[in-house]
Amino acid sequence: MLSDPPEGYIAEASYGFTGTSAAIVLNTQIIDDPDLSGVTYGLGSVMHDFTVTDSEGNSYTLSEILKEKDMVMLNFWYTTCSYCVAEFPYMDEAYNQYKDDIEIIAMNHYTADSEDEVAEFKENYGLSFPMVKEDLGMQNAFNLQGYPTSVIVDRYGVICLIESGGIVSETPFIAMFDHFTAENYEQKLVSSLEELTPA
Repeated sequence: MLSDPPEGYIAEASYGFTGTSAAIVLNTQIIDDPDLSGVTYGLGSVMHDFTVTDSEGNSYTLSEILKEKDMVMLNFWYTTCSYCVAEFPYMDEAYNQYKDDIEIIAMNHYTADSEDEVAEFKENYGLSFPMVKEDLGMQNAFNLQGYPTSVIVDRYGVICLIESGGIVSETPFIAMFDHFTAENYEQKLVSSLEELTPA
């Protein structure tokens, strides 16, 4: 019997096997508790559920999105971040190609940016994906050190990639979205976007 699996991982009471080895597969389930107090996210962590409202008044709940989409990308940014501004057009191009299968939520927790400024930013740059002003404590849970930072949550609610720094080409977004939306997707923790990007 497995004891104390990480939060969000579901272990069976027991596993039977024959022979000298066994592969044990744990299922995951998004953690229903939205409280991030004391939570530290890393590769392989299961996400806590959350609901945010975007600059146009639409609500998004992670667990509901993953009933319809294969992955969610959380992009942490702020309005005066030049690297964020540089990557958004490439992100938006790729998003529009994959929006039936993915969701992007651009999350701004920067205290100097207001909800109105987030809405104005989205309109000025003509971006398609949801942009939200969030105060859920995500920056602490992820221990964000740089901006932008993109986090991929796969169809099982597991954090499979954390990428810091601006992505200023459409190719890495396409490679990332191809991988996580594949019909034959096999879960893999990706330590760097370079693992998915063709040379």
